[in-house]
Amino acid sequence: MGEFIDKMEKYREYADRKQDKRKFIGAIAAAIMDASQREKILDEGIYVIEQSGDTMKINIPEGFKPKQW
Repeated sequence: MGEFIDKMEKYREYADRKQDKRKFIGAIAAAIMDASQREKILDEGIYVIEQSGDTMKINIPEGFKPKQW
């Protein structure tokens, strides 16, 4: 997770150097993830995309606030 956040911060720094004022949000996709991993990711303000049969789903808990870079 730390590596993902580091990459998002570097991307934000690069965008700032280019005067790109857009806000970026993050998402992590996984086929298999346990509840503690999911909660940790959500607590960091990152969306979780999980496999659900033949498709993918994004469960957004009530009150979830995505982190913006």
